[in-house]
Amino acid sequence: MNKLLFLLFALFFCSVSVANDDKQQDAVAAQPGQLMLADPFILEHDGWYYIYGTESANGIVVYRSRDLKTWSSLCGNAKENLAMHKDDVWGSRYFWAPEVYKRGDKFIMTYSAHAHICCAESDSPCGPFTQKEQRPYLPEEGGIDASIFVDDDGKAYMFWVRFGEGNLIWVAEMSDDLMTVKKETARKLIECEEGTWEKQMGNVAEGPFVLKHKGKYYLTYSCNDYRCQDYAVGFAVADNPMGPYKRYDKNPVLRRHCGYAGTGHHAIFRVGKRYYMVYHAHKSHTVVEPRQTLIAPIKIRRDKDGGKGAYRIEVSEKIIVPKIVK
Repeated sequence: MNKLLFLLFALFFCSVSVANDDKQQDAVAAQPGQLMLADPFILEHDGWYYIYGTESANGIVVYRSRDLKTWSSLCGNAKENLAMHKDDVWGSRYFWAPEVYKRGDKFIMTYSAHAHICCAESDSPCGPFTQKEQRPYLPEEGGIDASIFVDDDGKAYMFWVRFGEGNLIWVAEMSDDLMTVKKETARKLIECEEGTWEKQMGNVAEGPFVLKHKGKYYLTYSCNDYRCQDYAVGFAVADNPMGPYKRYDKNPVLRRHCGYAGTGHHAIFRVGKRYYMVYHAHKSHTVVEPRQTLIAPIKIRRDKDGGKGAYRIEVSEKIIVPKIVK
């Protein structure tokens, strides 16, 4: 076979292989009726699960469920059935990555708008979430992906993404009412490591979330550009919420999970004694938007290879694919 024929044959073979791979991979693509939220977060309150995420150009959406499998249509109390509408808060677009926490008789929502971190309050998990003073947490600087962790002693900490040479994860102490970030306490925790899974596309570490287990603090986070098929989740462990955090040496723990691509930007929640991770994935291996919402049980197990007192996070393959039932 001459070189030209060999080259043509090789190109044809590769194109067929790629096409077949795409068909196989896209077999797990989203189907009609499935929940399509990026940056999802789930709050449990009074027997209901409320899910918030990046979807609307005009604010933050909320859906609710009794069983994590079937979800209502939009159930927000703000305009357009949103949980939070742009008319009630600072910012007019780019509403991303909400999280909601019960604090006393109030619900506090953190979110990103115009690449600034913000918060709003409501009397209900369905909103309307509003701001008495319409301003970001840190007006003088950009940031995204705020996540609040309240320790057993009641002390609160914010983990969020600051912009530098890429996206970097930072932590700072907060006021008791969660309305103020104590910027003077801020400390950098995670930036992408060269030559690892963290830096396959871009210089991006984002979506932080902290879980406490057996006296240790587990910081879970996502790395790579969200459009990357290898957008994934890893974790690091510390003895103190402020760090320093040591990365798990077998990261990532969530990558191309159950045939989906771009599995990342997650949150962890508890149902009884069981933990779950809610996260988003690409609509398919060839289509990023809209991103699909998935839920997987997780376990925190002893890590025999990690030494005494070491634990690892395991993500189950028995995933839940949430659907909207109107």
